[in-house]
Amino acid sequence: RLQISLSVEDKVYTGSSIIEVTWSCGPKITGLGQCSSRLGGQATVIDLGSRGVVVATLVNGENDVSARDGATNAQWLCANAFGRSVSNADLPFLPKLTGKRELQSPNLPRLIWFKNPDDPATASKVLPGDFSAAFGEPAQFAGATVELTSDPIVIDINYQLPWIRDWSANYRSRGPLYLKSG
Repeated sequence: RLQISLSVEDKVYTGSSIIEVTWSCGPKITGLGQCSSRLGGQATVIDLGSRGVVVATLVNGENDVSARDGATNAQWLCANAFGRSVSNADLPFLPKLTGKRELQSPNLPRLIWFKNPDDPATASKVLPGDFSAAFGEPAQFAGATVELTSDPIVIDINYQLPWIRDWSANYRSRGPLYLKSG
């Protein structure tokens, strides 16, 4: 379970979602990665009422591990928080981990702010240290945790971001969404 909390005007807003990471490993072949991951579940959505929603994405949009600004892909969050690398030696230990851990920068997901949840064109990246600039004082990133759980995955993001339904239904013809540059 990924849980994110944000404080805006002294009110704490929290969102959480279940994310499943499955690792598959093949034979060791020189020059090739032995293991790969598959993500299930959905991005975490934090509803800020009239200020829109913030989404903690599953991927950072830049590369497989960490982006230049520190945003980390979901498959690495737990391993990093529990002090494990995602190496061939550590992978067998990941399913045996238990408990809950605080996430610290640079081990945080990509955060996207939708000023209007009905309009994907209002999306912009927001870094944890930039909340007061985006939302005004005294807004701040209030924390993030990962917890290993057997709770079922719930997919309800299409209710929180209504345009997702149409986009998902036409993904093959539309392709991925990208934030505007700048």
